[in-house]
Amino acid sequence: MNINISLSRFYCKLTLTGFLLLISTNSPAQRYDHISQGVLWAKSSSFFMRWDLIIVGIVALLFVLGGACVGYWQKQINGKRLQLKEKEISEQNQMLQHLTADKNRLLDEKDWLLKEVHHRVKNNLQIVMSLLNTQSAFLKNNAALAAIRESQNRVQAIALIHQKLYSSSNVAFIDIAVYISELVNYLADCYDAHERGIRFEQQIERVKIDVAQAVPVGLMLNEAITNAIKYAFPHKRGYINISLGTLDDNNIMLSIADNGIGLPQGFDIKEASSLGMEMMKALSKQLGGNFKMENSEGVAITLVFRAEKNFGNIENEYYPI
Repeated sequence: MNINISLSRFYCKLTLTGFLLLISTNSPAQRYDHISQGVLWAKSSSFFMRWDLIIVGIVALLFVLGGACVGYWQKQINGKRLQLKEKEISEQNQMLQHLTADKNRLLDEKDWLLKEVHHRVKNNLQIVMSLLNTQSAFLKNNAALAAIRESQNRVQAIALIHQKLYSSSNVAFIDIAVYISELVNYLADCYDAHERGIRFEQQIERVKIDVAQAVPVGLMLNEAITNAIKYAFPHKRGYINISLGTLDDNNIMLSIADNGIGLPQGFDIKEASSLGMEMMKALSKQLGGNFKMENSEGVAITLVFRAEKNFGNIENEYYPI
């Protein structure tokens, strides 16, 4: 609309100029020439002005199309980069899945191998017990027979640990509460404790103990319970109390107490040299614990030792290896 108004004004000016030239010209021919030239110049100016406008429009259109093409190409490039990045992420995820699968497979193989080792150790210990039992059939000496029986019990205390480990889902820690219960039942059967009126009381906190400490703890229990069954109740009934629990985050206390006849007069644990006593002192040193044995309405044996590795409640699903 503005262009049309400008053109109208331009034509008016041309017409007015031509009219003035016509008046000022003396000759009609000259006036005609001036008018013709003015009209031609007006037409040529109008033509060139239109072409200028067309060229400007074309240039503007080219700029718009160029911007659109650049945006499209940039979008295509970004899309390809995004596809390459997604492909790279997908490949990395697949690699991570393969690594995770390999790790789980290796862990399963490790657990299986450890269980197989514990199984074979337990079987070998059972063979040792069978050999000791066979050997006892040829002995007539009561002291030798008692020694072989005690050796069998010690072997069984160790074999029971390996049996628990290969039958458990965790091959690094043992449920001490279940282990003590089974060991007590085994020893009670061996020495006819129930027929003699000896009962067992257990206050065992359900903690898991590292396998490296389970063996000395099992042997310590075997020696203490065996001594209590054999010597604490020569002519009467009684009880043997077994307790185990955590004192704090790092220490465990094991206690075996009875209400039997107690220790003999003048007994000194440092001077005692029996095999069972020497074993308990050696085992307490192996555990790095504090070992006490004293009269307390019977005999009370206490061992406080530091957990070699983290331990926790049996309800926890994971125990560090």
